[in-house]
Amino acid sequence: MSTLVLIRHGQASLGGADYDVLSARGIEQSRRLGGYLAARGERFDVIVAGPLKRHIGTAEALRDGAREAGLDLPAPTIHPGFDEFPALEILATCVDDLAARDPEIAALQRDFHAAIADEARRGFRRAFEHLFQAMMRRWIAGAFDDVVEPYARFQERVDGAIDALLTAAGRGARIAAVTSAGPIGAAVRKAFSLAPWDAMRATFVVHNASLTELKHRPGELTLTAFNGVPHLDDPALITLR
Repeated sequence: MSTLVLIRHGQASLGGADYDVLSARGIEQSRRLGGYLAARGERFDVIVAGPLKRHIGTAEALRDGAREAGLDLPAPTIHPGFDEFPALEILATCVDDLAARDPEIAALQRDFHAAIADEARRGFRRAFEHLFQAMMRRWIAGAFDDVVEPYARFQERVDGAIDALLTAAGRGARIAAVTSAGPIGAAVRKAFSLAPWDAMRATFVVHNASLTELKHRPGELTLTAFNGVPHLDDPALITLR
């Protein structure tokens, strides 16, 4: 039986100049995870990371934290199969067009713009989440298939990445994949045959730098742990975005 541990990236920079860069908190979350793995004597035969800066930065900070605690982890290999779904692209290119013909999206967009205009950013994260979730519903329904990677193709991509990784590593291997909430939700869907929206809902609660574990034997993928953050003993380090 082999093990695949999915690690969500540390906190990125929502609202900053470049969301894809880890925040100082995200770096600390990742370093603490590395220290936790070292303290437990965890070994990985293979580590892969998605292609985004926040994936690679998390893998690097995790390895730094583990090394400081006496554990050398393998250098990560970049794996495009563990890239996030096109959420930011959808928000950047599809909201305005949809708001012109969808009253719900128009109202959520107004709330989001008002939150951005507020110097104190009061309500910014809530307004973002409401707009984000509404747009994800429409993405799953196929509203943007001619603009971005369709939902079905995203799920197929993640399924294929998981299958290829487990096959290449072989029986008994321990693999870590640093990725985003979307592929973690897709992996949960793969294990449980969930409906698409139920899998998407799972992504909304995945903490930064959290651990999700899958066990694999031929023909069977089992979820054995979800969204664990035992290494984050400071409540200020437990974040969703």
